[in-house]
Amino acid sequence: MSLRSRIVAAFSLISLAGCAGGSAAPPPASVAPATASPHLATGRWVRILATNDFHGTLEPRRDSRGVLRGGAATLAAEIRRARDECRAPQCTALLLDGGDEFQGTPASNLGFGRPVVALFNRLGRHAAALGNHEFDWGQDTLRARMRDASYPILGANVTDASGQDVAWIPDDTIVVVNGLRVGIIGIATVETPTSTKPSTVIDLRFVDPIPVVNRSARALRARGAQLVVVVAHAGGFCATTPTPSCEGEIFDLAQGVTERVVDAIVSGHTHSPVSIVVNDIPIVQARSHGSALGVMDVSLSGSSPVIALRDVLPDRIAPDPGVDSLVRAVMAPLQTLVNRPIAQVTDSMSGLVLGNFMADAYRSAGGGDVAVMNRGGVRAGLDSGTVTYGELFEIAPFANMLVRLTLTGTGLRAWLEKALGQPQLRAHLSGITVTYDSARAPGSRILSAVMSDGRPLVDTQSYRFVYSDFLNMNGDGLKATEGVERVEELGIVDIDALTDWVKRNSPVRAPRDARAIVRTP
Repeated sequence: MSLRSRIVAAFSLISLAGCAGGSAAPPPASVAPATASPHLATGRWVRILATNDFHGTLEPRRDSRGVLRGGAATLAAEIRRARDECRAPQCTALLLDGGDEFQGTPASNLGFGRPVVALFNRLGRHAAALGNHEFDWGQDTLRARMRDASYPILGANVTDASGQDVAWIPDDTIVVVNGLRVGIIGIATVETPTSTKPSTVIDLRFVDPIPVVNRSARALRARGAQLVVVVAHAGGFCATTPTPSCEGEIFDLAQGVTERVVDAIVSGHTHSPVSIVVNDIPIVQARSHGSALGVMDVSLSGSSPVIALRDVLPDRIAPDPGVDSLVRAVMAPLQTLVNRPIAQVTDSMSGLVLGNFMADAYRSAGGGDVAVMNRGGVRAGLDSGTVTYGELFEIAPFANMLVRLTLTGTGLRAWLEKALGQPQLRAHLSGITVTYDSARAPGSRILSAVMSDGRPLVDTQSYRFVYSDFLNMNGDGLKATEGVERVEELGIVDIDALTDWVKRNSPVRAPRDARAIVRTP
């Protein structure tokens, strides 16, 4: 039996152990019995339990400060505790998800998301939003996972190329819990065509969600919904200083809701902590990877909503024993693969530095003069010490293929201008140092461009330019289009290039040079 088959077989036990009804195992004796939150004792409430951007993270992970967070078994225990606090008939609990369930770990990816769907079935999920990374393995695989799920994965703002509804993507649903009819609308980010491989959604359109939500919410009310909730794979960020403010797609959506037809929003996509009320609508986003649980209490009696983010900390919360045993079962066949040591790492890396390091790896593997790694493709940090294959996989899980272009210097300069002109720089560079003024007009931002050998970029020369097939399909809007003389598909998977680079450079040190330098004369 293949490794992938063993993973699928192991996690199919979840369905056998109890799935669609949400019959998770009772909390272990070491967990104190839940007591109802005081505000739930008066009036009638709906408790919305929210996760988002789980990305296949079945096991806990340490954050940048070394704190252990998440894990399916701990998350299940926290969900059970929050549910137990919500006591009928005063309180009704819903479990919703903001999308991006599958992509990101060996256990999930090798099973094409089956382990996560089986887990979510067991937890008693009521509905989820359609995330951009749900499309990563193509529409056929997504449709298969949607058939496996006991809960609907919703995308009301997804149409075909002619603007018609897509039959296999449900727009909304009404669930009845404790006699309460709750309407749920799903939204996919409008960024989906450039934040998954564009080829997987070429026949789909992701339209402005505001009119869709207003129209769908009114229709759900007409169908008898007593409460309407939006699950949206659309996010944003909130700053607390000096003046509290929030920006992003989800806040624009909330501001655009009319007639008070939406009661709450579950957000996702940006992996950020959100717990705020906008336009009288409570919004929650619980970071990512199961590291937190959003708890949003919405009153049916006129009281103000109560929103909280509960940290999921394995060192403080006893795991759900049933989910824990099932995770162990699915991880067992993977141990030899994921725990295989690759190299020693001297310097921890994340963000910009790790992106530059990955670009170096791809330039080496692809034989390029210049290489690029997109910021959104750096999915985890690299810790110091012994690095394993599993850890490298979670940094680069997408299995993108490397592509080498031959560009004229003029074409390379045009690509750099495009990349530097984006609202936020999404490209990590290797083989070139660019100094630029972002305030200048398009086409004139670059002040200097110097190759790694110290020579300036020459418009009339040709350069070998390496990036992923994702970018070459215009992912992140970064396809090179000018001065392309040759295109070569190298047959090299990005994780293989990264693994080889790490091996050859052990002990690994972080690159410290600045490669994109902002300067305002």
